[in-house]
Amino acid sequence: MVRANGAEPATVDPGFVQSNTPGDVIINDLFEGLVIEDSEGREIPGQARAWKVSEDGKTITFFLKEGLNWSDGTALTAEDFVYAWQRAVNPATGNVTGFNLETANVVNAAEIIAGNVPVNELGVKALDPLTFEVRLNKPTSYFISMMSIKTFFPVPKATVEKYGDSWTRPEHFVSNGAYTLQQWVPNEKVDVIRNQQYWDNDNTVIEKVTYLALASPNAEYIRYQAGEIHMTNNVQLEYYQKLMKESPEQIQGLRTLGSYIYSFNTEVAPFDNPDVRRALSMVIDRELLVERIIGQGEPSAYGVVPDLIAEYEGAVAQFKGVDSKQKIEQAKALLASADYGPDKPLTVRLIYNTSESHKKIALVIAAMWKPLGVKVELENMEWNAYLAAKTTGDYSVARSYAFADFAEPYAMLARFQCGHSNNETGYCDSRFDDLLKRAGEASSQAERYQLYHQAEVLLNEASPVIPLYHYSHTRLVKPELKGFPDSNPKGNIYAKDLFFVEKS
Repeated sequence: MVRANGAEPATVDPGFVQSNTPGDVIINDLFEGLVIEDSEGREIPGQARAWKVSEDGKTITFFLKEGLNWSDGTALTAEDFVYAWQRAVNPATGNVTGFNLETANVVNAAEIIAGNVPVNELGVKALDPLTFEVRLNKPTSYFISMMSIKTFFPVPKATVEKYGDSWTRPEHFVSNGAYTLQQWVPNEKVDVIRNQQYWDNDNTVIEKVTYLALASPNAEYIRYQAGEIHMTNNVQLEYYQKLMKESPEQIQGLRTLGSYIYSFNTEVAPFDNPDVRRALSMVIDRELLVERIIGQGEPSAYGVVPDLIAEYEGAVAQFKGVDSKQKIEQAKALLASADYGPDKPLTVRLIYNTSESHKKIALVIAAMWKPLGVKVELENMEWNAYLAAKTTGDYSVARSYAFADFAEPYAMLARFQCGHSNNETGYCDSRFDDLLKRAGEASSQAERYQLYHQAEVLLNEASPVIPLYHYSHTRLVKPELKGFPDSNPKGNIYAKDLFFVEKS
């Protein structure tokens, strides 16, 4: 199978990969955690055969399948999970995904990340080779759902310690998933082949998967039409509309726990002023954007949290439903209060990663800002340069994204806490942080969700980001490729579950 993967992966180390990046997609096939998902997105056993939760909800015991091996034939044991989790929170590794263990409320995770407690005091233990125990600070309803996040996957200790950062090179690589790394040609492709040591190898059908680093949806489409690609990463609107009429069976879409956003650098003037941020947000016609520009069934967004979390009612920006002329007048007044107007127009430097669709959206939004007298400088960046710019704060406004790895409002909101490693905006409000803290201590879901709602109201008022739409990831998939998930809000598609049928 050949699938387009959007861009060059930054890493295939499960302990370091960030969610919903090109590397994250590949690691789904190379490694496996304690828990995976079925075709409906429900949690099912992965490397674990079962798990038990203590009566107080603070101790989770995982029982591993017997006979688990790494791809080099060495035994995989509970110690491999201990090593991987300790490595994730170890400040010496420079890891930026260890916060997931803090989010999961693993004992001492926060203290270790802060450098106040030794790594070996993390609340994890191998009771024996097949039994892995995790201790939590408090009952955590979403803990099991988090186990499909790559930070919680095992890594091969012997290989990592022998080769250091180069352990992910094909000649050194060892994995525990359905596939193992065969070849990595930078900026071109990654090839993986079946892992004969994988516990469910007998039910894996596809022998080899190639992930193409194609940032251009147009290039994807041309190669898809030529029969060189079985699954694209995206679909441009014009091709989507054409195929919906002529060959709808080739369109596959998944609603996911994610939002397409524009991030402000709130530490740089004038975007440290909430009035400026609100003005730019309120004049964007999201309905026009999703119907005419995106046009693939994505719902418009007036808050960061998607409407896929059962029983949670997200906060909505106050300007939703306000007449467009009235919004423009309100926005002009907000900019005027920040000393911007006809005699002193606001200039916005907007960066985005290479993509025709991102460019098209940026051009449309620039046009929507024009009635305010705003001048927009667009800057296209390759993926890794774009990530570096966001990480270092070298931007004013950036096309971005917010994804949740589990179905809990916290998973979308946590990144906006003061000092959070994923807080690219620099937004910081102790009231917001306190609401999230209180939600984590709430005794009922209703109370927890109400506190999250209040936090989201504060976020909307401050507008460190502009939510534009909630993701529905649409792809072109060849009709002979079957096994595509019916539903998976996390967006996971496992190659081990896919198969080909004869072309009709």
